[in-house]
Amino acid sequence: MPTTLAVHAGAHDHESPLVEVHIPADQINAAAPGTSGVASHGPNDAAAVLLHDTDAPGGPGGIVVAQYDATDSVLRFVLSGRVVAGTTRHLDILPHAPDATTPPWPVEVTTKLDRAVVRVGGQPFTSYHVLGGRRPYLWPVIGPAGASVVRGQGSADHPHHTGLGLAYGGHSEDGSVNIWSDWDEPPYGPGGRMIHRGFRRVVSGPVYGEVAHDLTWVDTFGNPFAEELRTLRFWWASEGARFIDTTVQIAWIRDRGRGPLVVALRLPSEMDIPHHGAMTNDVGVPVPPAPGTSRVYRTAWVDGSGPSGDPPYPPPAGPPEVLVDQPGARPFREGPGDGPWQGIAVFDHPTNSGFPHEAGKYAGSMGQNGPGTGQITLSFYPPEAAPNGPFGFSWRTYVHRGDALDGKVAGQASSFRNAPTVSVTT
Repeated sequence: MPTTLAVHAGAHDHESPLVEVHIPADQINAAAPGTSGVASHGPNDAAAVLLHDTDAPGGPGGIVVAQYDATDSVLRFVLSGRVVAGTTRHLDILPHAPDATTPPWPVEVTTKLDRAVVRVGGQPFTSYHVLGGRRPYLWPVIGPAGASVVRGQGSADHPHHTGLGLAYGGHSEDGSVNIWSDWDEPPYGPGGRMIHRGFRRVVSGPVYGEVAHDLTWVDTFGNPFAEELRTLRFWWASEGARFIDTTVQIAWIRDRGRGPLVVALRLPSEMDIPHHGAMTNDVGVPVPPAPGTSRVYRTAWVDGSGPSGDPPYPPPAGPPEVLVDQPGARPFREGPGDGPWQGIAVFDHPTNSGFPHEAGKYAGSMGQNGPGTGQITLSFYPPEAAPNGPFGFSWRTYVHRGDALDGKVAGQASSFRNAPTVSVTT
């Protein structure tokens, strides 16, 4: 008799959710290709498992491709389509190898000396830069329109704020180490750094890719004051729904201030928020805020959407590279882009201490710093019960087509907070 997974939607609707269930390896009847979840740098190191969706088609013939991670005995898969509140979907684990089935969005993670490059379904998605900056960051993050939904170095406004990443300390709040401003000189410097010490785990697979690495945080003088393990999981539910799930585990931290851990991203100028694009949230706080009101608010999610611009520059084919002051270089864009709308949202989770967290705390977070500027921040503070660690936080980044309404951002955020549950029968 096959092992059956019953996926329970619970009280909330879900749109192509990533489902996970702990299940012993002896109940996984077939796993191929690869070494069943053993971490390596190869493109096929995660086990593929076939499921049969007996209630609704999840692929050709109702076949769903799942990915099994033997290191934590977890099976994960995207359950395609709408999973309506109060319903249950049943999937049987098939007893044969998945040689003839191609997953819709396989993820390949390739490590370089200074970054991890992520491709999904053969398409570029993002690069995770771990060297060369004061802290690791993701850039570009390619949206459905083909352009990045975060900006890189060298933009006109706050050029030191790069991509999507985790900062610390704000502007040295309460005397905290500053790993936020990226300045060497006063008034916002000198700052500390988050030092990449090596990849602990790099996984490619038929459903998701994963990177885990160790970091040591150092202060202005190079002295360690925190140790962190960070894990990023990359997956797509569809061409228009792309996800990055991030978990941060702080082993210990010793700082004189109680600085925030700041999830921060700078939106590209092409979105032109708030003149053309829009920044929205689940509590309805207007962006920019009404005159005389605080720009700081607590929210479970924040989204920035707007028109897209040109795709990122391709890597140079050979020397010499085109510099900005040479003929033929693309000029810096001012004002809105002329491409299709796309957006990026950050989701908080109720398991995080202090949920929901503060957004809008830092300059640019409300789209007020001139035309075409915008920043999304969520500020996590160490829990009062364990201010020196250990503690952890997790969040989801959602890259989508259209604006927040088109991308069903509110529903996706609700699905993240109230994930489907799974029961197993054999």
